Amino acid sequence: MCTLVAIAGLCPDVPLVVAANRDEFYDRASTPPDVLVRQPRVVGGRDLSKGGTWLGVTAGGFFVGITNQRSWSGLDPTRRSRGELVLELLRAGSPSSALARLTAVDGRGYNPFNLLLGDAGSLHVAYARDDRAAIDVEPLGRGVWVLNNDTIGSRHFPKASRAERLVTPHAERPWKELRPAIESMLRDHEEPPLAEIPAPGEGARLSHSQLKALQALCVHTPIYGTRSATILGLSAGSVMHYRFSNGPPCTAGFEDVSIVGETPATPP
Repeated sequence: MCTLVAIAGLCPDVPLVVAANRDEFYDRASTPPDVLVRQPRVVGGRDLSKGGTWLGVTAGGFFVGITNQRSWSGLDPTRRSRGELVLELLRAGSPSSALARLTAVDGRGYNPFNLLLGDAGSLHVAYARDDRAAIDVEPLGRGVWVLNNDTIGSRHFPKASRAERLVTPHAERPWKELRPAIESMLRDHEEPPLAEIPAPGEGARLSHSQLKALQALCVHTPIYGTRSATILGLSAGSVMHYRFSNGPPCTAGFEDVSIVGETPATPP
């Protein structure tokens, strides 16, 4: 997933809103949201390549989402699955328990990543990098937060500023007005000028113009693009809204997902 947006403490009737586009290679198979863990009940899409998830939420309103940290070199296939870590943290059932588990994780066991996790009462971002075992965790307060494939506020991702500009004017409106604005943001195809995009680093497999195409919020390239989109509305102890687009949100549209009703469960 390449874009995670959190709107914390601004919408008057939904304490925490999470919106996400998952960008991935087209040949990497996945499933739409289903029950991933029975206790606590966790719902999210499943990555069929490694078995984990890019974004999941418990019935109690605790979510975890992940983005890969962009690297100019290839990934190390011997390291553990980052999506499995998301499931492990969701099994903890709450932000405090998940953060406690993170303190025991050696981030070097995974390819570098960025995590966003929380519920209606708290929100945190976490970063794992190759140069240290400890995972850096930072609390996030009230506001609009955008996480791509680097730290929040990174100059390397103009699309983060684009998402923030599109959402912020609507962030303090009621859900019925905010939701269409979020869906429109996730469908956005505008690319920044090439001059705003840092040139690729040494060993990069993508050209400068190819990196430009990836700076759209809704990405379309011949082999890689936005595969799905998710919108969550969370309150204290519950999931108020769960919307999912099983495909690019510009064409697939959004449908409601039930997190409390019985659905065919994938073994945890």
